Amino acid sequence: EIKSMIHNFLTERLGINYPIIQAPMASATTPAMVIAASEAGALGSLGAAYMAPDQIRSAIRKIRRSTKYPFQVNLFAPQKRYSLTDEEVDRATTPLRSIREELGLADRNSVPEYKDRFSEQLQVLLDEEVSIIGFHFGLPDDDDLNKVKTAGALLIGCATKVSDAIALEKAGVDFIIAQGFEAGGHQGTFRSEDEPSMIGLMALVPQVVDAVSIPVIAAGGLMDGRGLAAALDLGASAGQLGTVFLASPESKAHELHKSLLLDGARDGTRVTRAFSGRPARGLINRMMNELDVIPNGILPFPYQHSLTTEIRAAAGTKNRPEFLSMWAGQGASMSRNLSTAEIINSLAVELEQALERKIEN
Repeated sequence: EIKSMIHNFLTERLGINYPIIQAPMASATTPAMVIAASEAGALGSLGAAYMAPDQIRSAIRKIRRSTKYPFQVNLFAPQKRYSLTDEEVDRATTPLRSIREELGLADRNSVPEYKDRFSEQLQVLLDEEVSIIGFHFGLPDDDDLNKVKTAGALLIGCATKVSDAIALEKAGVDFIIAQGFEAGGHQGTFRSEDEPSMIGLMALVPQVVDAVSIPVIAAGGLMDGRGLAAALDLGASAGQLGTVFLASPESKAHELHKSLLLDGARDGTRVTRAFSGRPARGLINRMMNELDVIPNGILPFPYQHSLTTEIRAAAGTKNRPEFLSMWAGQGASMSRNLSTAEIINSLAVELEQALERKIEN
């Protein structure tokens, strides 16, 4: 019985030993993390959304040189365009003035141009014949989806509610991530203006499993083998974990972010739009506290992301965690000071122990 939960249709299709997926965290995954995860028997995933097409190409090639195992590359689906009024821009830049001044940055009153590179990014994935492709924030249009399917790649989509899961299955994805409210980083809501999802993983997984006929991957707050076993018990075929890898040496999260996680993430986490304009869960800090309370003071994604890019970069250079986006899930205080491979090995052992305990009881 344990074997059938650990080795199932999904692990078979993805070519992995354990029902564990290292989450494709766009600002923290590195080729080294993907290689380590894949080599350890999980599905390594490259979060490529913020990477230039040539960076994606070289990362894919680097991963391929070091592992023969499959891995996923994940992109943000193209975003809706907004025409912003001067008043909206002014409302969003005003609260950032004092922060920019504190960081020694010049004042600015315009939103940086956002260049959508999705088509070129996707083309790299197709050229490089990536076998597992994931999309966050819904799906691209039918033309692009058909290109992925024609290329024979497996397709992963993310749902924060049942109706989105049904839409993903209709569109032909192979696996659905059921992302609970507990998850760190960006929620996979389909539209930028959607309200943050409020459904927890324990309630979401069984509902999604009942609503679709394709394998479901549980994501949100999973940090150890106990959580993974519980997700499998609810009908998920695998668990996707992100926060647990953030403090690893392979993660490119800021050192201050890592040390706050390892110190027990004492201030807790919260969902905010302050950094990017889309709901995302991170360690609570001053930037969130100052921006989240201003009515209509945050631009939609990706404009807010562009607006705060310089601030986040300067905060990183100057070691000012109060202005960094430090994504983390609700299980953040369970972070471990281990390498990616050690984490996966531990998760596999803990999963087996949790499943054995269940059978004994």
